[in-house]
Amino acid sequence: YNFNPAQIFMGDGGAYFIGFTLAGVGVIGLVKTTAITSVLLPYLILAVPILDMSAVILDRLRNGKSPFIADKRHLHHRLLNAGLSHRFAVLFIYTLTLWVGSLALAFSIPSGVVYALGATSLLGYASWKVWRHAR
Repeated sequence: YNFNPAQIFMGDGGAYFIGFTLAGVGVIGLVKTTAITSVLLPYLILAVPILDMSAVILDRLRNGKSPFIADKRHLHHRLLNAGLSHRFAVLFIYTLTLWVGSLALAFSIPSGVVYALGATSLLGYASWKVWRHAR
């Protein structure tokens, strides 16, 4: 759905659904795992957008700008400015999110380490392609 010409607009309903789902994951995790794991897993799953948003807000504040003014400092804009196509930028962000999600799996189940190693290999390859394309 993220490839041209398709578009996704999540809106309030989608944001509420994601928040509810992550809260549910945390509550279910409290019953089945240790408390620290159940708290960290939702954050690990959403690490890419959370870190991207946090970095952009801190950068805007450091430069004396309002954090609510739009600019082109988000990860996808930086990838596009580096010369990547929309498709490849989306695939790279998918790979990065898959990698962080596999780390969450590695923390939650013993066989998750295999997924984390596979995703690390895929992220390494995608990073190499981005680096090579941006030169």
